[in-house]
Amino acid sequence: MSSATHYDYLIIGQGLAGSLLAWRLAQKGRRVLVLDDGHATASSMVAAGLINPLAGMRFNHSPFIHHWLGDVAQTYHELAGLAGEEFLQWLDMLRLFRSPEQQRFFERQKGKKEIEDLLGARLEAENITQPVQAPWGGFEQHHTGWVRLPRLLEFLSRWLRTRGMLRNATVSWKELEMRQSGLCWKDIHASHVVFCDGYRSMHNPWFSWLPFAPDQGEILTLKPVSSAPLPDRIINGANWLLPVDDHHFRLGATHYHDRQDNLATQTGQQRLLQGMNKLLLYPEALEVIRADAGVRPATSDRQPFLGTHPQHRRLHLFNGFGAHGSLSIPWYARRMTDWLIEQRPLPDNADLLRHRNLLLKS
Repeated sequence: MSSATHYDYLIIGQGLAGSLLAWRLAQKGRRVLVLDDGHATASSMVAAGLINPLAGMRFNHSPFIHHWLGDVAQTYHELAGLAGEEFLQWLDMLRLFRSPEQQRFFERQKGKKEIEDLLGARLEAENITQPVQAPWGGFEQHHTGWVRLPRLLEFLSRWLRTRGMLRNATVSWKELEMRQSGLCWKDIHASHVVFCDGYRSMHNPWFSWLPFAPDQGEILTLKPVSSAPLPDRIINGANWLLPVDDHHFRLGATHYHDRQDNLATQTGQQRLLQGMNKLLLYPEALEVIRADAGVRPATSDRQPFLGTHPQHRRLHLFNGFGAHGSLSIPWYARRMTDWLIEQRPLPDNADLLRHRNLLLKS
């Protein structure tokens, strides 16, 4: 494949979305080439990789949540077998109520049969054994964890490169030439192009009509500096704290909708540390060793963008997964693969044609 100049699919971006889509297409025997800018703009490289099926203040869930969880287990297990190392770490989460109103949200969700396996026992403040501040109590949440994203993407980069399926390159949309038989970029010809380049797609002239809502966020990495007790599971309140490898922790996250950069700031660090002070009984036991920032490719309706341009059938998008990419991308990568190869229908919530009217207005 390394000597070939024609591919079935040219994928722009080797974040988690582009990597898993390329891997699935290759499993189906398709000739794939991924072009990536060295992760210069990939939010996947700094994301915590959280697996959290219940989102936000109201503990909402997707109707596809158990499909997502099933593919999370299968996909990351399959990749672990190829790599000889584990990427997915299941770890229970302690959700802390932030107000009496949140307690009522929990009680409403507790009665739903479809998510009863996700919700553990409600805990009063005096029954919480983790070293946290929990004046309103909380509850145990199951089927949570995290993905070692940098290690996973490093493995997938090697896997792609050794098969001649990855080149380091920054692609300008002006350099893509559309022809009747496909698209050309420099010496490469492809029947189809799939954009998996995160928030950059909002500036793509073919897909800029879609309602992207980029969400810049900052995350801290911390290490223990005393023997004071620290949590041994994920803690999720106004902020979240995640125990990771080497006895380190990750603390997140901020949300800025008016920024599109990967620059960590003192203001962001201060906000996160203030949140940690309200979260832990002994916040002084942790010291910041690194600050990271990235732009989540979020969307206005919080649903991803999958599918094909309505006027250019060789141009496709696999993007817009926001803060839940580690959880949802494995399942959506299968759906996108089925769409590209067999034209199986995409999920209505994710099909980018739900916004077709915006193209007509543009």
